[in-house]
Amino acid sequence: MRQIGFIPDPVDARKFEDYLYTQGTMVRMDRHNAGYNVWVLDEDKQILCKQELLKYLENPQNGIYGDAVLIAKNQRIKQEKEDRATPEYKVEFSDQVVQFPRITFLLAICILAVSVPMLLDDEKKVQMVRVFGLAGQGMGLFSNLAFSTEPWRLITPVFLHFGPLHLLFNIMLLFEFGRLIEFQRGAIKFFFLFLVMAIFSNLAQLFLGGISFNQGLHLGPASTFGGMSGVIYGLLGYAWMKAEFQPELGISVPSSTVKFLLFWLVLCMTGILGPVANVCHVSGLLAGLILGLCPRKFTL
Repeated sequence: MRQIGFIPDPVDARKFEDYLYTQGTMVRMDRHNAGYNVWVLDEDKQILCKQELLKYLENPQNGIYGDAVLIAKNQRIKQEKEDRATPEYKVEFSDQVVQFPRITFLLAICILAVSVPMLLDDEKKVQMVRVFGLAGQGMGLFSNLAFSTEPWRLITPVFLHFGPLHLLFNIMLLFEFGRLIEFQRGAIKFFFLFLVMAIFSNLAQLFLGGISFNQGLHLGPASTFGGMSGVIYGLLGYAWMKAEFQPELGISVPSSTVKFLLFWLVLCMTGILGPVANVCHVSGLLAGLILGLCPRKFTL
């Protein structure tokens, strides 16, 4: 697979994809910044497709490209009917089931199972924090650390959410980044990334949270904290770096999403939104950036 160029307009990108489809050539459009990178799947057709792209960009309104949209649609419908009539269709369907984002889905279920009872009952909230918190409610920073004898607490704070918006926001972003990365990198690698980001961000918040600065910088609490946000920012950093330096992996993140989440990170650190585990956010992002920049030989 080779990149042959860039098309800024999404309508033009789809039209060119349809045109090449009618010519028997498959391409992939990957969203990048304000447009789409064009990748040809068959490297033997790289030069030919690049020539076709240059011709197309000179006059995308040419009638042959407009006609290709309808022709490609009819060809895809016909091809799908033929595929459904073959025995191999059942095998392909089973492959799609395997590609279901199982880890992402299971993480979402765990978050809901822990957080929903917390939001409905204050006693449950206290109980959940004591069971899943890293240091436990009311425990000192370095005294009697719960994870020394209960190592799962290094991870479980990510399942604690203290408000409905906090919960909804993180679930949405988990599916946004989780499905993409798990699909492209596989369940095992995605789960490894989750573990590293969760442990690193939780420990960073535990040991650095609670430090105050005169400049109005808020790092958040050191003991009672929770949420998937550190992992979310880690996945953002990972996807961001892969999109920039290894676009052939097919992982992309809109620049608007990057800007919004970075803005939100800074806003949380001002203290306007109340107590927020800001060290989790920053350390998770840092872990994701580092993992995303890992040399190709590590294949993370």
